[in-house]
Amino acid sequence: MNWHKGFRTRPPKYRPVAVVDIGSNSVRLVVYDGLRRSPTPIFNEKILCGLGRGVATKGKLADDGVPRALAALKRFRALARQMGARDVYAVATAAAREAENGDEFVARAEKALGAGIRVLTGKEEARFAALGVISGIPNADGLVGDLGGGSLELIDIKDGKLREGVTLPLGPLRLMDVSGGSIEKSKKIIDETLAKSGILARLKGRTFYAVGGTWRNLAKLHMAQSHYPLHVLHSYRLTRAQAMSLSGLV
Repeated sequence: MNWHKGFRTRPPKYRPVAVVDIGSNSVRLVVYDGLRRSPTPIFNEKILCGLGRGVATKGKLADDGVPRALAALKRFRALARQMGARDVYAVATAAAREAENGDEFVARAEKALGAGIRVLTGKEEARFAALGVISGIPNADGLVGDLGGGSLELIDIKDGKLREGVTLPLGPLRLMDVSGGSIEKSKKIIDETLAKSGILARLKGRTFYAVGGTWRNLAKLHMAQSHYPLHVLHSYRLTRAQAMSLSGLV
């Protein structure tokens, strides 16, 4: 037994596991101390590859992004092995899912990483994002918004349960492609797409849980602007007025 009078007598066994996320904009490796309810990250590295740049207009992964991603995966393979992570869980999202050469890339990526890669559907992306939020915030009540380079996943959560979710073609890289870099065209596309989905109507009076690097960077800007004393992004809160003011400033 590891417990004596309510206290642990021995530390849990150190059995690191690695998670690799091949996104439309970045490729990330996170190594955790073990596969448990609340794992501790011991290594976290992200490399910007821009795989999804041009997929919306050209239908293929970015020519310069593919070699960068494969090089990153080879590095991640070596790092995971060095840290003793025998289990590697790898997923790919919108870019690999939608590109004409996505299957070819995944095959090459599996060889570079030395592990299988699961290509997630949009609904699976939304589900896993929601499970991550519930893991950290069990009483979460609202909409989870997972914003990646190629898509935006929105899913309703309440009382630890997942409700209806949608995936929308609103990632920043995709918007840059289809709008030709025009902010005004992007705004119009966003407004029209969100209006058609109807899911935002469920957000009234509830909380929006922001998942993804774009949201995190906005939070970092607000922290600096407001001289927030802690450098902890998890569960950082902004009011609706603060979020609108920050967006206007940006």
